[in-house]
Amino acid sequence: MFVNDILPVYELTMSPPAMRGMLHAYGRKAIGISFIGGLTATLAFYFGYVQPRHNKYEEFFKSYDPYTRMREICAQNKKYMHTCPDELAKLYEEKGKPIHSA
Repeated sequence: MFVNDILPVYELTMSPPAMRGMLHAYGRKAIGISFIGGLTATLAFYFGYVQPRHNKYEEFFKSYDPYTRMREICAQNKKYMHTCPDELAKLYEEKGKPIHSA
């Protein structure tokens, strides 16, 4: 006796039950969705936050002169910046160190 005699042919070619591999299918789906979500969040953060800040910094430093800003700070009477040239000269004189001129 053969199997074909006992069971009809259509039963041998049935698809597997729907519950088989369900955990793996959901796992693959969750990994794919999380990968797409992570990539979307990364791109949104880069183009929405990082790139605009980078452009603002570049625009600011195109016309920024640190020496002019230092002169403005040192010209104020508050003297909160102890590395101004006149303040450094006073500190060197107090400590007895020679001041080298360029």
